[in-house]
Amino acid sequence: MERVPLVRLLSMAVTVALDELHTELARRGHPNLRPVHGYALNAVLNGHDTASALAPILSMTKQGAAKVVQMLLDEGYLVEGPVAGGDARRKPLALTPRGREVVELSEHVQDGIEEEWKRLAGARSVATTRRVLVQAVTEGGRSSPPPVRLGW
Repeated sequence: MERVPLVRLLSMAVTVALDELHTELARRGHPNLRPVHGYALNAVLNGHDTASALAPILSMTKQGAAKVVQMLLDEGYLVEGPVAGGDARRKPLALTPRGREVVELSEHVQDGIEEEWKRLAGARSVATTRRVLVQAVTEGGRSSPPPVRLGW
């Protein structure tokens, strides 16, 4: 693996971490969640509260985002709030207690994955890696980090 480009190794590490995360979420009662669902739940938490608002964040069409939202509604992670300003097309979304629970659980599992990486590489190495990655995603005057692209 010494000759594998760093970008590919980073992608592989993300794949491994997401597989570990979703295996644990399934074990704890959330078997139907996939990465896109986690990104959607976090986006709703951050104020992107309609399928239309989620679409660009999830790198998909409004119809695709609506399907993701519908699954999260059906599974009890999201609820539609009252229609704002009489516009029936705008159905604001909010996390249910189940939705908040799985976001917290996901964060806990991710913390565990990071602790495992610290065990493997050492806390200083992980801290250095974190610092370099923060620099890489904020370099060039970006006011906020770029969105995660799900099309991989």
